[in-house]
Amino acid sequence: MKLSFYCFKNLLFAFTLISIFSCSSENTEEASTNSQDSAAILVNDTSSPAQDFFYSLPSPMVMVKVFKRSGLKYVDGIANSPNNVSKYSSTETKTLNLGVYSADLAYAVINKQSQQASKYMEAVKKLSDDLGMSSLFDSDDFVKRFKENLNNEDSLIAIVAALKSEMDIFMKDNEKEKQSLFIFIGAWVENLYLATQLTKDADKEKVAMRIAEQKFVLNSLMNVITNYQNEAEFKDLYLKLNELKSLFDNLSVQGDEERPVMDELNLKAITEKTSIIRKQITQ
Repeated sequence: MKLSFYCFKNLLFAFTLISIFSCSSENTEEASTNSQDSAAILVNDTSSPAQDFFYSLPSPMVMVKVFKRSGLKYVDGIANSPNNVSKYSSTETKTLNLGVYSADLAYAVINKQSQQASKYMEAVKKLSDDLGMSSLFDSDDFVKRFKENLNNEDSLIAIVAALKSEMDIFMKDNEKEKQSLFIFIGAWVENLYLATQLTKDADKEKVAMRIAEQKFVLNSLMNVITNYQNEAEFKDLYLKLNELKSLFDNLSVQGDEERPVMDELNLKAITEKTSIIRKQITQ
């Protein structure tokens, strides 16, 4: 089943909108970086719905940066342990956790946790190999390059971005729409989980604002996965995400932009539901 061009355009718009919002209180240099992130999402946009599918989903690195700029710090033990990688046996759990570990990899890299990042790169490689994508790592030797550049954050970011690009191309060439969607869901849920768990260690108001803006992403995501809601591997996950969407729908809005506003009760409910979904994915 091919997903609609309209739905993926909405998903692109949601992330671009969040990048714009997150610029509003930052300095010029950070705003420029946000614009570059948004441009990176859109760079491969074409008139072909199939190509839009494979190239439209933003990288976990972009998602992590949105929260990082709000003061989200690194806390050891919050992310999914790379030691759990061996317990994922089904294609569904491997694909979802490939997304989770991609987010954790980005989280470690952007916070200059190079040794932990190396472990997450190994986890990403293992799941990629299990899912028939070993050629991605063989062609450019991503793991070797990653380990050789552990002390160079810019190089690590570039390597992770290149890997994401190669993975997108692989998914496109092999018509793996569902797998791409699972990877994105895993990465998005993990990033939301990290953000909700770490609000107490950051500028709570600012991080809560970034979390509230995920409403746009979730709305677009639900439009996309509605096409799969009755399929066995999607059904339960769809129901859980729809419950999360209902909590985001409860947020009040303000201003002409109808920017979502999150209070303590909203944040608590969304944090708890996100934790439940994340546990379902990673357990």
